[in-house]
Amino acid sequence: MKKSILLVLLYLLIQAIAGGALSLLVIQWSGINREIAIIIALLVSDVIMAGILVQQGYLSDKRLLHPTTAKYLWWTLIAGISAIFISDTISTMTDFMPNWLESTFTNMEGTWLGILAIAIIGPILEEMLFRGAITSVLLKTYTPKKAIIYSALIFGIFHINPAQILTAFLLGLLLAWLFYKTHSLIPGILIHILNNSLSVYFSRIYPEADTLADIMGSVPYYICLALAVLLVVASIWQLNKKKG
Repeated sequence: MKKSILLVLLYLLIQAIAGGALSLLVIQWSGINREIAIIIALLVSDVIMAGILVQQGYLSDKRLLHPTTAKYLWWTLIAGISAIFISDTISTMTDFMPNWLESTFTNMEGTWLGILAIAIIGPILEEMLFRGAITSVLLKTYTPKKAIIYSALIFGIFHINPAQILTAFLLGLLLAWLFYKTHSLIPGILIHILNNSLSVYFSRIYPEADTLADIMGSVPYYICLALAVLLVVASIWQLNKKKG
């Protein structure tokens, strides 16, 4: 557990020091606006952290990039889409929680570089860190059940933003479980990219909507929610009996 927490703290430290210093230098030397400078700094921080994970041997297992079977990936996507829909409902139920990073994400989503950071680069790095490194370390120390729960807790708390912690924890359970089943980062990366990309898409296309219910209407939304619950159960059952 200690090593897992240290990895997260190291990543936060890199973002705070290296990222913060770089953003100030970029603003001073290039004259570009603060939002773009912060995005560049975050991307550089991601690259630095990825380099550390590779250099320290956390990503040396060749199975990490194994794509698994086509059928497994199909059920992975079904599970991911369904879980994302359910997460939206949970977010609605916990909308009283403060959203400290709302303005930050809104600013980032206003540029293609920011969208790249949120929807592609961020998910890939986080899967490398939280599943490839942290979950792997936890699985060597604890039972699979405990390792998956601890990994999800760390993933949820890492988001810091109260509005995201619960949904990040629940999504972290699915991602850690998929990693345990396959020892591959590919299923988690696909779900993570899908989750973040859909969030960015709906935020840009429907800026006034707070939830999917606002977009779809109540009746279609609850029908889809019931279907999502059934599909999550079915997909987990299918994934549990298959080998990646």
